[in-house]
Amino acid sequence: MSENIARIPSSFFRCAGPNCGVLKGVSDRWWIMWSSFDAYHVPVMHLAPWDEKLAAQEGAMHVCGEGCAQKLQSQFMGNVIESRARRNIG
Repeated sequence: MSENIARIPSSFFRCAGPNCGVLKGVSDRWWIMWSSFDAYHVPVMHLAPWDEKLAAQEGAMHVCGEGCAQKLQSQFMGNVIESRARRNIG
């Protein structure tokens, strides 16, 4: 009887792209993005091919493809510039 029970995935991944939200299926086009501060204390955006271990890390953004990755990169760049402008004003 247990053989007929459908397995439910332990994790669901949703695209972090602006206005996207697509759930991950079996496609191999997905990527992982995250930001950090490097050794020079500046914000850095990282991009890596899909990896289950990376996907489970805190702060990981799951990205369904190139278009959403580009939108997230653009947002990141805009946020960095805006943050620098605020520091220079204050």
